[in-house]
Amino acid sequence: MSFAVPDFRLETIDEEVTDGYWITAADIDGDGRVDLVTSGVTSGRIRWYRNPDWTKREIAELHRPVAVDAADITGTGRPDLIVCHEYGHTLSECKPDEGLVSWLRNPGDTESGFWERHDIGQLCSAHRVLGVRVGDDEHVRVLAAPMVGPSGGREALSQPVRLTSYRPQSSPMGNWSAETIDDSSYLLVHELTPSRRVHRSSDDPFLIASAEGVTELAFDTRTQTWRTQSIGTGELTQQARTGFQGSNSASTGRLNGGQGSYIAALEPFHGNTVSVYTRPGGSGDRWERTVLDVFSDPNELGEGPGHDLVCADFDGDGEDEFLVALRGPEPWQGVHYYKAVDAARGLWTRKHVSTESAARIAVADFTGNGRLDFATIGYSVPGYFQAEAPKVVIAHNQGTGS
Repeated sequence: MSFAVPDFRLETIDEEVTDGYWITAADIDGDGRVDLVTSGVTSGRIRWYRNPDWTKREIAELHRPVAVDAADITGTGRPDLIVCHEYGHTLSECKPDEGLVSWLRNPGDTESGFWERHDIGQLCSAHRVLGVRVGDDEHVRVLAAPMVGPSGGREALSQPVRLTSYRPQSSPMGNWSAETIDDSSYLLVHELTPSRRVHRSSDDPFLIASAEGVTELAFDTRTQTWRTQSIGTGELTQQARTGFQGSNSASTGRLNGGQGSYIAALEPFHGNTVSVYTRPGGSGDRWERTVLDVFSDPNELGEGPGHDLVCADFDGDGEDEFLVALRGPEPWQGVHYYKAVDAARGLWTRKHVSTESAARIAVADFTGNGRLDFATIGYSVPGYFQAEAPKVVIAHNQGTGS
């Protein structure tokens, strides 16, 4: 049995990247073509690249920005940007009064300089942010996940994080109120993401990747409360050697034309293990974990080369494949493509589709030809790992040729 894997043509759109961490896709100028937004922790510069000439413009310079998400906060039809910044030097060096969540107002004028910034709230070690609408929300709310507990310092690594939801009190331009979603359940949260990052909808749950493994988080519109379900405990065998356990990233993929699903995970924190959770007996069964790959041994910090993972249908067959981003060093660098052969039996095929250092993956149809492409930015963060020559790269999906 053979499976056709799409060919991806790599295009470097920026090789003058001094540092690299985040990349996300959004139609910034409203012309119907998906653009790119990037940022780096060290320089603090947030840039957007205009599709199709990929002209680069700086729109903000913040102190140690981490995650960026796009959402129409102002209701103009154009995506504004949500960002968490003022992060500590490393996860064990965050201070209680550090960590800010803000949003940047899209001016609509592509030639404008820096975007107008509005602060949302202070949250120690804020590491992931999402702009979402849940229930009957009139305005976009912002979900924020710190990486460690609120005390900061090394002791914060053993403290539960404070998952927080922010909502504007009246206008998004004014004050925002904070609601604690959970402050007792999760240690070392690396990821809070929609379960489906591509074509996500307001009904999709979210996935938390933490020392506790993979957890589904959903908003119950009937009770107006948050509920959770554990998917799996993640990688547990490396903790004695590395100090890390659980999961780093997770994403939900479709099987059988959407009749079934799986959850792919990169494990543990900054990990080296690729796993898949499936329910062979159907939706009522418990999730079973299968390890597909282990990339390299952990380094002196206890970290592996992995940093991001996302599911999407790249070959257009109605089922989702998934991509794993490896930051490096060589040969554990680039993007690997996984496709199910028989997910219930743990059989998958894998192909190395990019060799450039990848901190994060953004998926979109950048060319408008109906096929999903992906883009990456190289990983370069002092105190963790620094790629020799981080780049912004687009992998254009050329199809399977069949």
